[in-house]
Parts: sequence; structure tokens; C-alpha cells
Amino acid sequence: MLTNNINADQYKLDVNLHNEEILDATKLDLNQLTIKISKVAEISNSDLQRLFEIFNKFKFVILECEAIPNLQENLLALQKYFGSIKKHKLSAPNGISTIENLRDSSLAKTYVATSNITHFMHTDGSFEMEPPKIVAMQCEVPSKTGGLSQIIYAETVYEYLRNNYPEELQNLFDYPLTITRGDQTGKRAIFTEYEDRMFMCFRADAIISVAIPPQVERAYNLIKNYVNDTNNQLIFQLQPHQIIILDNASVLHGRTSFPENEFRKLNRLHFNGVSEYSHYFQLGFIPKSKPLSSESN
Repeated sequence: MLTNNINADQYKLDVNLHNEEILDATKLDLNQLTIKISKVAEISNSDLQRLFEIFNKFKFVILECEAIPNLQENLLALQKYFGSIKKHKLSAPNGISTIENLRDSSLAKTYVATSNITHFMHTDGSFEMEPPKIVAMQCEVPSKTGGLSQIIYAETVYEYLRNNYPEELQNLFDYPLTITRGDQTGKRAIFTEYEDRMFMCFRADAIISVAIPPQVERAYNLIKNYVNDTNNQLIFQLQPHQIIILDNASVLHGRTSFPENEFRKLNRLHFNGVSEYSHYFQLGFIPKSKPLSSESN
């Protein structure tokens, strides 16, 4: 736990600071969001505090770890802070899913992560009854060409719709989508609100099947075009031994394509967000303004 040499009252103040500016992913300096540590299991109290501060303000953080014989130990050690592991269909017994190009495998036709094609912007687990709260991805081998990570904030999508298509935004709260992949199906609205915080769930690609109510069809396509416009994204190369930790309700992520013959390998874990440290981090985002229809009520 956080040790006594941290002023608890000051710490709670720091991690609960509400950023008055709408974050623009395209202007982020990744150096400010990256913490260099030896091992996750040996993270210092000050680095752990910094981790939560960055995560709360920017909705994701990057840990740059030193090389160790079994680098997956660093990924698995995160469950102490971010909760129980939620297994994926392709998970190993320890819960880790390997993200690499399986080429001609039938899996590559069902799971975009196991191919080299573009993985369009999305939140993880949209087709699950309960999507993961936290997503962590560890780079083992980056591709030499392409395979770049992409980030966009749910809040910027929300503000884009509120400023330009307010009626469509309200519909996204009222009419749920049904998203299916294989034998997994999830039904939920693209935006939901809980205790003044907003949460987003979105996916749009040829792998999944989506039942879209007519009231949200236009908004769904508007979002798809907006989030997949590279002018709205932060695009970068995750480096070996780096782990990116994402708030799955506040950040959409994706990956550019890379050559078929390139080798690229990441390790991924999903967490349920419930741990003894849960009160130190905040999920979802607080919008600077509510939908116009809500303000008039």
C-alpha cells in the first residue's frame, strides 16, 4: 500500500484534480506520460503516486521497465493495483493474450489483433456482458514498419458531437447497440453516465456484427469517421519493455497496419478495476458540459 511518508490528504487532492481543459491527444508529450522504473513489483511509492496522477489526468500512462528474463512478470504484477484479470478467449492460463500476426491462421480472420491489418479505433470488450475497466499492453517486439499505436479520447468524441450534432449525442445515451463477435454478445449504449462521470464503449469493423437502432445510425457513422481520422489521433511506436495502461471507458485505441512479413509482438491483460488501490484512480471522464437536452431539463 501507499506508505506513511505520503501525505494522504495532499495525495487525494492531487489525484482528484479535475482538468479544466479538454485533453487533445494530438498535442500530448509522451515523455510526460512515461515513468521509468526497474520492475513493477518493486515500484517506489513516489512512482506509484505519479502513476495514478498521470492516469487520472490523461487516462493512460506508460511504464518503461528494465529488461528482465521474464518480462511478463511486469505485466502480471499490475493486478495488485488494477484488480483481477479478466480472461480473453485467446488468453493463456495466466490471463495474458499474445498480440501477433498469425497470418494464415483461421484466428486471424476472427481476431484483428492476430493479423497485420489496421485495427480501427475501439474500446476493448464491447461484445462482452461486462467489458474490462483497464487495458494494459506490453511491447515485446515492435514492427520495423507500421504497427503504430493510436489513441483518441472519448471526451473529444463527446464534445465533437455536442458541438455539432447535439441531438445525435443524446440518442447515444438512450438507444443501446448490440455487438456480437462469435458467441459473445454485449448490449449497451455508446455513452453511459454514472455519478456524473461518462463512459464510452465503441467498436466498428468488419469482424464484429452490430445491430444499430435507426436513431443512432448517423451518430455511429459520425463517430467511426471521426475516431479513425488520423488528424484526431495520437500516433506513436510503443517501445520494447514499455507497458501502456489505459482507462477503457475514456480512451479508444487502435493500431496501424504493418507488412505481412514483419514480426510484431505485444502482450495484453484486461483488469476489472477492483483492488485495494481502486480509490486512487478514477475511471470515465467528467464532461465540461452536458448534452443540450439535459441542460434544458
